[in-house]
Amino acid sequence: MQPEKPSSKKSPKWGRGMSFSLDSSESKASNVFDRKPSLKSPSSLEKRSSSEEQVSQLQEELRKAKEEKSRVLEDLEELKRNKTMPSASVNLEKEVEKAKGSERKMLESLIEQTKQFEQTKMSLEEAKLEIRSLQESIKNLEGSKNCNGGKGLAKSQSDRDLAKLQDPFDLDVIRVKQEIGMVTKELRLATAAEEKSKKAMDGLALALKEVSTEANQAKERLSISQTELERVRSEASRSRAMLKATEEKLQVAEEEAKKLKSEAEDSVATWNEKENGFINCMKTSEEEIANLRKENDKLIDSLRISREDYVKLRDILKHAVNEATVVKEALEIARTENSQLKDLLSEKENAYQSIKQEYECLKVSEAAAVDSVKELKGFLAATSNMDCPDTDYYSRSPVSEVKESRRSEKVPSDRWGGESGTHNLKRYSRGESVTGSLYGPSVESSRQVFGSISNVSDSRIPSSLHTYDTEASDSNELNRIDRTTLHGSMRGRESSAGEKKKQKKPMLKRFGEMLRRRSFHT
Repeated sequence: MQPEKPSSKKSPKWGRGMSFSLDSSESKASNVFDRKPSLKSPSSLEKRSSSEEQVSQLQEELRKAKEEKSRVLEDLEELKRNKTMPSASVNLEKEVEKAKGSERKMLESLIEQTKQFEQTKMSLEEAKLEIRSLQESIKNLEGSKNCNGGKGLAKSQSDRDLAKLQDPFDLDVIRVKQEIGMVTKELRLATAAEEKSKKAMDGLALALKEVSTEANQAKERLSISQTELERVRSEASRSRAMLKATEEKLQVAEEEAKKLKSEAEDSVATWNEKENGFINCMKTSEEEIANLRKENDKLIDSLRISREDYVKLRDILKHAVNEATVVKEALEIARTENSQLKDLLSEKENAYQSIKQEYECLKVSEAAAVDSVKELKGFLAATSNMDCPDTDYYSRSPVSEVKESRRSEKVPSDRWGGESGTHNLKRYSRGESVTGSLYGPSVESSRQVFGSISNVSDSRIPSSLHTYDTEASDSNELNRIDRTTLHGSMRGRESSAGEKKKQKKPMLKRFGEMLRRRSFHT
């Protein structure tokens, strides 16, 4: 018998009021904490977290109070239902007695069935023993038959006797087998009946147990419901006190929530301002980053251009280095050539100095020769009226002497004496007489006169140096005439006197022409 379900009756007044107050407090708490979270300062966040923890604890306490309230209401309804329990307990006792009677009957039938089962079991064992003995005898007979079957016609008679004996034995075996089948059928039926009786006994035992357990449970429920009623009353009073305390805490939490809400709004406003400032800073930073990227791109381009320029400059530098090496080598070559040229220049300068000294000596000697020629003009003018060839010859001797002395002065070194005859020439002063000459004894008187003129001309050399440039061509002709006269005089020593006269006439003509030219130039 199952217990009845609790009826859905209305709760008493105090339960209604408590439920209303709990619902209102829960709705307030839910309204308070259903608000959206906002950004706060660290202090407000800590306060909010502590207040949230307190509110969560309060919610848990409210939930527990609601559970206790529902449980108390269920207990009260059960107590109301348990007022009609005495009639139910009487009915349960009657049912228990009926169950006990049926249990006794079942036990008696079970005992009888067990007795029958024991008897059938004993008969089954006896049948098994008989079957076993029969099987052994059959095996013995078959073995003897097999042993005697291989003998010939002599044993055929014994086989027939055995066949005659075996026919009634086979009939006994068949009968025994039929009895064994019947016994097995009875055994099966007995086992099936035993199982059914066992199942029935188990069902009865279970029913008795269920009835007894239900009765015990009803008694326990009654005692438990009484104790729980007392406990629920005490818990209801305690829950009322807790409800008042929770309501007070809820009011405090609402006040704190209002404060936190105001603080949150302030913090949201400050945070919005900070966020706007951060956004402005981010915009400015993004603009700066864009500018920096542009500058970076420009710098990269300039770096690329500078690298290209660097590569070009490096190539130019390599080319310049190569050119510098070439120039250096050329400079070394030029230095060597310059040193060689300097050596040659020094040699040329030395040669030039020597040539210059010789040239100065020649200028001095030529100026002296020019002065002597002027002096000879007067001397020739004095002696031009003489018709004798001897006087011509003797008048000729001073001129040849002057030319010879001029030639000796003009050739200071041995390089002008290319012919063999000129190496034996001796330089004499203009006052000295040439011994062993071809001019005879009359030369000395004329030499004295010429010596006085030459002395005068030597004293006048510095004043006549400026006339050298205008008379250069005449001096060249005089040199040529001097050479011819000198060589002629050398040859005249070897030739005859007639040849000398023939040579003197053209020479005098040339000398006269030369004097006319000089007088024309002057």
